[in-house]
Formats: sequence, C-alpha cells, structure tokens
Amino acid sequence: MKLKLLLYFVVTVILTVLIGVTQEQLKISYEKIALPQAAPAVAFLVITSLFPILKIRLNITFNKLVFIKLLLALLIPFCLLLMGFYLCRMLGFGFEQTGDLTNTLPLAIGGMLFGAVGEETGWRGFLQPSIEKQTSKIPATIITGTLWGLWHIGNYQYGLVFMIGFILFMTSASLILRIILDNTDNNLLISIFFHLGINIGFYVFFKNSLTNEKMICLNAIIWAATAVVMLTISKRRNKRRIKVL
Repeated sequence: MKLKLLLYFVVTVILTVLIGVTQEQLKISYEKIALPQAAPAVAFLVITSLFPILKIRLNITFNKLVFIKLLLALLIPFCLLLMGFYLCRMLGFGFEQTGDLTNTLPLAIGGMLFGAVGEETGWRGFLQPSIEKQTSKIPATIITGTLWGLWHIGNYQYGLVFMIGFILFMTSASLILRIILDNTDNNLLISIFFHLGINIGFYVFFKNSLTNEKMICLNAIIWAATAVVMLTISKRRNKRRIKVL
C-alpha cells in the first residue's frame, strides 16, 4: 500500500511536468488558469485504474454542518492571510495590496476554482484518506501537507528558505483543514472551499509578492501557531466528549 501511494505522488509529479509543458506549448496564460493543478486528480484516476484496491469514495454530500464548515473553510484562510498582510506592512516589508480587484478577481476565481478542484480531489479526496488507513489522522495530515508542498516544483527556484517556509505553510494549512473536516467524512467540498479561500487570500493580499521569502515565512508562522491552537482546542473537546460518554 505504501509503495502504491508513493507511486501516486511520483505519477502526480510526472503529470504536472507534462501538463505544464503542454500549457507552455499552447501558450495558455498562467494568469488565467494553471492546468498542472489538474495533475493530482488525473493521477488519482490513473492509480485507481491500475490498482482498483485503492479506489476510494469521494464524499460531496451537503447538509447543515457542511454548510457551516464551508463558510469557515472560506473565511479562516482569508482572515489569516489578512492578518499576515497587515503584519507584513507593520514590519515594513513594503508589500502593496493587489490593485484593480473589481475587474481582475472575478475573472481569476474561475481558474482558482479549477485548481482547487484538481488539487483537492487528489490530495484530500484520495491521498490523505488513503494514508489515514495506515496511520492516525495527524501524521497522515503532516505527510500529505509535506508532499503537497514538495509537489510545487516551480517554487524550488526561490531558494531553500522560501521552500522551508512554504512547506511549513502547506503542512499547517493541512492541519487546520483536517480540524475543519472533523465529523464530515472528509467532505471534498470543504477541502475545495478551503483551497479556494487560500487562493483568493493570496491573490487579494500578496499577488505582487508571491515569491518573497519574508512573506511566506511570516505567513507560515501565523498558520503554524493557528494550527497548534486549533489542535489544542480540538483535543480538549475530544477529551470532554470521552468523559461524558
């Protein structure tokens, strides 16, 4: 099982490169859509076709609890990135908020949604639940978040410090999402909305500084601290439930 899941990651990386080359050949602007973001979903289809034993049900059910968590999944990333933006300004990093959002953001959301669906179908729809069958939720989440960060091969060019901050950010984001997903049977809609919230937040606040190592490291610290707080609260709630039972 572990080797098959590792193969999934390798196939995802290979497809990412191939789709990226195809997009460049077709001269499709990354400002509009990033086709390589479909790679995790395509790899999911490839691997489950080769190994039917790995097939997993994608949960997209909708109810009152899911609706509430969809709102949280959008708002939490946006608010954390808003906090990061103002801290960057207070520390004098010199970042400027993205201009002309009224005209550019509505057009960009379509591409963001495509990317969120493509990535989350693979990462949280398939890989994380599959790893959770081998280990507990938190280790599975950390593994998934680390692989999610390492998969962004285009970011390696920005240096080691940037990548360390980026992987910490991805892992922390995964932990926060894991907590939101509790009691929802890994609802894929929540993961998609959370990913969309991250994309919108970065677009609104950091579109002009996405490759800056100070920006990513500061945000990584904020998200890691938030993950620790949310994990602590979640554990205390679970202990209280056990005592009640």
